[in-house]
Amino acid sequence: MVAAPVDQVRTLYRTLLVYAAVSILILVAGLAEFAYFEPPGQHTGLKATITGVFQYDPASNTTAGPDRNSFPRSMLFAAVVDWSSLPKNVVVDARWYDAFGNVVGSVGPATPDKLASQTIIPVRVPPGFQHNLPGHYIFVVERYEGGVPVEVIGRRVVLVER
Repeated sequence: MVAAPVDQVRTLYRTLLVYAAVSILILVAGLAEFAYFEPPGQHTGLKATITGVFQYDPASNTTAGPDRNSFPRSMLFAAVVDWSSLPKNVVVDARWYDAFGNVVGSVGPATPDKLASQTIIPVRVPPGFQHNLPGHYIFVVERYEGGVPVEVIGRRVVLVER
């Protein structure tokens, strides 16, 4: 009895079909994740008023000096947000992200009325360090719905110099 010849094209074709099925699953998972975090119809047109980013004094919890886009590593800084510019019925938060994507300062989530006493949002120096890490820091004000951030309503980028 003679064995049937092995068709190498069939094996390659089946392998290609498996790769295609896996890629379609990855695409569907990505679309589902996008729909969850960016639901259709969630854009409201709201804009948070970020007054500026200033030098920060943690002892008195105040800011000083002009609005700046860059700071030396040794200087502490904070963003100032005018929460009264937002409607009273939305839930928002504000966060600082460092160059690695770590949250290094935040307030909320809460309504603007509850955040009215927290207009200054400072960057916290990482534990074990004396100065901020160099790189671009991003300050973001987000609108929440259902406990999930659904819209960025304010953004500011600050450079911490080497």
